[in-house]
Order: sequence, then C-alpha cells, then structure tokens
Amino acid sequence: MRLTLQRDVKRLPSPWEGFSLLILVGAALYFPFWLTGRLELPFGSPLKFLGLACPLCGGTRAVGSLVLGRFEMAIQYNPMALLMLAAMVYGAASYLFLVLPLGRRLQLEATKGQMRALWTVVIVAFLANWAYVLFSGMYTVPMQHV
Repeated sequence: MRLTLQRDVKRLPSPWEGFSLLILVGAALYFPFWLTGRLELPFGSPLKFLGLACPLCGGTRAVGSLVLGRFEMAIQYNPMALLMLAAMVYGAASYLFLVLPLGRRLQLEATKGQMRALWTVVIVAFLANWAYVLFSGMYTVPMQHV
C-alpha cells in the first residue's frame, strides 16, 4: 500500500472533496450561532426520530468543544466525529491546495486484499465508536455554551 501524487486533468471535486467543502462551509456558517445558543435547527437529530443514538451522536458537541479548546471533552463526546472532521478538512484542503492549483491528486495504491483489510478496519472502528456512543451515554450530556 502506498500513496502517490498523480496528475489529474479533471479539476472538478471528487464526491468526497465536494461533500467536505459543502459541510465545512455550512459548519462555518452554523457554528457561531450554535455556540452562542441563538440557533436551533428545525429538524432534530436521529435520536429524536429513532430514540437511539446514531454512530455520530455528539459530533456537533465534540467539534464545538474542540473549537472552544476543550479537547478532552471533545473526545468524550464522540472520538469518531473528530476523525471525520480531520478527514473532511483533508478532503477540502487537498482539493483547494493540490487539485485546483497543481492539477494533482493524492491516490492510494493498494491490492484488493489490502483494500478489504482497510475497509474492515474502518467498519470495525465505526461499530466500536457506535458502541462507545451508546454505552457512554455522552449523547445525553448537553454542552455548556460560551
């Protein structure tokens, strides 16, 4: 398995890059209002609809805690949310700083077996995080705003 920087003639964002840009711009607009308690989304979380915590429950509070410098609390709310944030920042930054100006993309070269192993690790980590969210009960702990 190795990472290579390859020339890419298309300069349109990949689905992950586009999703990352959209979510990060939306979060940049939403978070200042959410942190001050001035904005509540009209739709609720999956917890409201299903009565069960989703794998990323507490993600908004985790990122909010990170923004406020409360790193330990951010990890307690939802560690996977912080990894997802890092992946989205990477997706947006790689598009803005590699693809657009240089026309290059970082590519992972791996065999089918290596990709299966990688996806297995990702799925196990996702399920472990969901178990953590369910059993820690942090999704019920409100965040103290500024």
